[in-house]
Amino acid sequence: NFYKTLSGAAIGDVLTSIIATAAEANVNLFEYLTDLQRNREQVKADPGQWLPWVYAKRVAEAKAQ
Repeated sequence: NFYKTLSGAAIGDVLTSIIATAAEANVNLFEYLTDLQRNREQVKADPGQWLPWVYAKRVAEAKAQ
């Protein structure tokens, strides 16, 4: 058993979901997770703007400019 507590298992479930969703959105996982941490106050204030597919669109638009 990898997780020793229910809390640890819940955290693992959330991280697995975020990673899988980001992969489906073709997001660079390292950059995405780093940006989530660097911008944690904005993420807390408006989490919908930080969903992987929204993030991917924002990154693509920034690269196109």
